Amino acid sequence: MAESHTREWERAVGDFLAAPVDATARGHGRAVVADVLAAAVAGSAAPGVAGVATGASFAAGDATILGTDRRVAPPQAAMTNAAAAIAQEVEEGHNTGGHVGAGIVAGGLAAAEANDVDGETFVDACTKAYEVCVRLERAIFAMKAQINDAIPWLVRNPHSTWTTVGPAVTSALCLDATNEELRETFRISANLAVVSMHDPYAEGPTARNFTAGFSAQAGVTAALTAMAGVEGSESAIEAVYDPFEELLPEGFTSQFETLGEEWAVAEHYVKPYPSCRYTHPPLDALREAIDGRDVDPSAVESITVRTFANATDMAHAAPETLTAGKFSAPYVLATYLCRGGVELDHFTPAALADETVRGVAARVDLRVDDGYEAAFPESWGASVAVELRDGTTLRGAREYPRGDYRDPIPEAAYRERNRRLLAHGLGAGETGDDERVDAALNAIDAVAERPVRSTIDALSL
Repeated sequence: MAESHTREWERAVGDFLAAPVDATARGHGRAVVADVLAAAVAGSAAPGVAGVATGASFAAGDATILGTDRRVAPPQAAMTNAAAAIAQEVEEGHNTGGHVGAGIVAGGLAAAEANDVDGETFVDACTKAYEVCVRLERAIFAMKAQINDAIPWLVRNPHSTWTTVGPAVTSALCLDATNEELRETFRISANLAVVSMHDPYAEGPTARNFTAGFSAQAGVTAALTAMAGVEGSESAIEAVYDPFEELLPEGFTSQFETLGEEWAVAEHYVKPYPSCRYTHPPLDALREAIDGRDVDPSAVESITVRTFANATDMAHAAPETLTAGKFSAPYVLATYLCRGGVELDHFTPAALADETVRGVAARVDLRVDDGYEAAFPESWGASVAVELRDGTTLRGAREYPRGDYRDPIPEAAYRERNRRLLAHGLGAGETGDDERVDAALNAIDAVAERPVRSTIDALSL
């Protein structure tokens, strides 16, 4: 294998991955891991994912598909669990780093279980990978804008599919890779992007969730091949990443100089609603506009949303699938106004067909606001004006949505959210098995203090 790092930022990554994680950062990492695990259990029951989780022809192995009683080969468990983690659109993310946690946790979980690692080792591995991936995602996000200018379809980044590095690095750390094997794992995965040619979020086919799954699968496989002696490319590190030095205003190498000093994981957000986070600023602005009033849907003349450009892409008002509904700001806002909340069961076929909700959704208009656009992505803001037929206008605005690190969800409410997610995935809502859900909730709360296999036992059937 190669004996040196080809760039200083790559050396910084290697040094960081070999260093310990401090207790504060570990606490934030634990929160990310717990969040993704709850989302993945809920997602195991989602359309498409459930069929694969229980019925796909997989090789038997040492890794569990969450929410089921199946143990399969680690790459296949990683694929299914990562798809599950994003399926309900309720997993954590980072304002400038994307949804890196889903692939990191789902991919690393398979390797951690197979190697019977302790919870602290797993959480630390996820925390380290999170830091590296947020920095890579910032750069790739900037490059993606140029890609979209050059091609006639939409390339989006659905939940870390560009960054196979996360599940690869986490897996290698959990499999006790040497520093040399870890370096080659990084090089292989840093030159490998799994991305759909087009992001069909408005159509919402179940295959969309598996793009993230395929990325996690590729990441785990990258670690396994590196540990079997496959070498990554030095020239790819130069050819792919050198241009970012000029592309990013603050440069590329400088971002990695802060590894271990500035912890991006401390600024992760969580979702109070199971929908694309681009819908959350308008939704929270709507909540402020209504301010507890009981607004009759038939009294609404129009709802005007002003927000950043990316959020205005979520303008389709008549979604027909679960995923399409979660990516429809008009549907999400109409759901809240008509039903007083946005929950998992508001995206079923029957809920999507509700004529009252669809009628309100048709009256929602999304517009780009220069101020919110200038603040994005550090702040995701929106304002809403609800025009009533009697001439009254209700107004609300948010600088950033609930669940942001600057406006965290109260612990009791967040824990109850996780409880609902776990009950949904484990089928406890139908059976009333509170004991099973309590055990699962306690397991994710203590994920850093108990063996990974013990946690997984509580999250499977």
